[in-house]
Amino acid sequence: MTIKDALIGVFTDDPVNWIKWGIVFAILIGGYVIAIPLYGKISSRLSWERKRDIARSRDHIIKAALIRKHPKGESGKYSWNAAYRYEFQGEEKKYHAYFKEPTRPPVYLYLYYLDNPRKLFSVEEYHYENHKAVLLLPVIFLPWILALMALFLLNIPLTTV
Repeated sequence: MTIKDALIGVFTDDPVNWIKWGIVFAILIGGYVIAIPLYGKISSRLSWERKRDIARSRDHIIKAALIRKHPKGESGKYSWNAAYRYEFQGEEKKYHAYFKEPTRPPVYLYLYYLDNPRKLFSVEEYHYENHKAVLLLPVIFLPWILALMALFLLNIPLTTV
């Protein structure tokens, strides 16, 4: 069996059918051309750095000092649990942070908040960003879903070799 016979077996020998398949592949590729930059924009809007920049513009910055740190893990590859002390509106409070190897706890940690000073965050500590993984799923699957919809809307006959 030659490559030509295999392609005719899958896509048939009808030129209109080849054009329909070309449209389906163009939709698949176009879906990724649109979805990947869109993911980048959404990801940057949800990033800790953007939140930090908003907090800085509102002057919602608190400087915290390290009071203790505790290593966790095997020797030479420590992750760190650290406690920081800061003062806010005359009241002394603590903030606990986690630093994943190779990052070490800094002596001073800058804490930020957007609207509520009870919801502090820092950019330097480790953040498990599972919300970005949820956003990545549509980026991966949306072009395929659009291509499958085009496949059925164009009424392309599916043949097997």
